[in-house]
Amino acid sequence: MFEFAVHILIAWWPFWVVLGIVIALILLLRTWAGPERMPYVARGQLVTKPELRFYKSLVKAVQDDWEIFAMVRIADLLRVEKGHKNHRKWLNKILAKHIDFVLCHPGTLEPQVCIELDDASHNRPDRIERDIFVNAAFDAADLPLLRIPTQTSYRAREIRDMIDDVV
Repeated sequence: MFEFAVHILIAWWPFWVVLGIVIALILLLRTWAGPERMPYVARGQLVTKPELRFYKSLVKAVQDDWEIFAMVRIADLLRVEKGHKNHRKWLNKILAKHIDFVLCHPGTLEPQVCIELDDASHNRPDRIERDIFVNAAFDAADLPLLRIPTQTSYRAREIRDMIDDVV
């Protein structure tokens, strides 16, 4: 059996040399090609068309009184009290949720008012449950949360009045 294997190796030596060269070239090309490309692509717009329509009116409403941020994670606005026995559980409840718009003090960027635009999806049972939780979380943190129904157009003065009512 050993002699047969040696005979095959000797008889087929050109094949084994070419196979070795091909394998070496493949490994070398993979090294030169660099790391595998990450699977990320740009999402595009941060906000939906209705949210963009609201944003433009919001800019007029707040003028220079606040800085406006869009699509902010709730976990960047609220934190779980230090030392709470169920810290991770409560943190997990807010990690994947976001708020549509946040108005911050222009000098400190401290959040002053948060705004959620409520479209028809907020009538679904799962969204109603989410909204109840989010309302309670912001209430517990004493951070005002405005809920504004989506509309085809907005009046800057009406938006400003709603903001002034909660600040």
